[in-house]
Amino acid sequence: MQGTKWSGVFTALATPYSSNGDIEWGQLRELIDLLLVDGVNGFVVAGSTGEYYSQSADERKELFRNVKKHVGERATLIAGTSSLSATETFALTQEAKQIGFDGCMVLPPVYCLPTFAETRRYFEQVAAIGLPIMIYNNPARVGVGLSPAQTAELASIPNVAAYKESARDLYAIAETYYATRDRLAHFAGLEPYASALLSRGASGIVSTISNLCAREVVNYYKAFRANDAEAVSRNQQVIDQLYHLLAHSGLSSFAFVKTAMSTLGRPGGVTRAPHIMGSDEQTPQIGEAVRQIYARAGIALQR
Repeated sequence: MQGTKWSGVFTALATPYSSNGDIEWGQLRELIDLLLVDGVNGFVVAGSTGEYYSQSADERKELFRNVKKHVGERATLIAGTSSLSATETFALTQEAKQIGFDGCMVLPPVYCLPTFAETRRYFEQVAAIGLPIMIYNNPARVGVGLSPAQTAELASIPNVAAYKESARDLYAIAETYYATRDRLAHFAGLEPYASALLSRGASGIVSTISNLCAREVVNYYKAFRANDAEAVSRNQQVIDQLYHLLAHSGLSSFAFVKTAMSTLGRPGGVTRAPHIMGSDEQTPQIGEAVRQIYARAGIALQR
């Protein structure tokens, strides 16, 4: 089973942009190094958190090349290769394979509301390229969800190696896990739901919020593995309350993450359109709220 050794915390890497929309390569390298120091095990590059939908195919290929050059063998690298165009997904996956990525993360075909037969054929075509696939189930963003039975069928495709779960139905999450745990490495895609999968034996977390608080997500994962309930609770509190703050911020998810990163001096840059960063009034309020979250949890805040 290719890819089943993937485990730990994989950051869904933010792509730092300048105010004119250019990729800030220096900030990206700095962010990667900070995350590696914080202990993350891998990166998903050009996923939703990386705002792939705002990037051209050529930009994504350049992103793959630059991240691979900087990371080398220091972490597992998963290329986000989903696209509105199936042909583009195939080309991006081929490019990621040639560059030396360890795998690709692929949503079911987006927007077009495919039948399951179409979804299966799509994954078979991606799998034929020869790069291990992490299937990404995120019905809230795609409009199509994968049932436990459908995921079990997809798991039979050679090179389908892992599964990222971002659905919110705990019953279905558990059913999917038990139906495919012998064939797929499972990753939680929503950090507040991570315990629902880790407690059942999942391999890790693909984390958006770790761009902001990687140390706490990594410590949460390690504490869970070590059966340290107190440390699990303390780090879970930070993760949960950052998500509560996000939900009440009035910002989109990735604009919130980058705005909060800016208050801590983390190199996240700004978002691309259509996203809008926090205003001059919102940003210091978010920064103060983040500091209070850490203080309540008794965890020292760091850059």
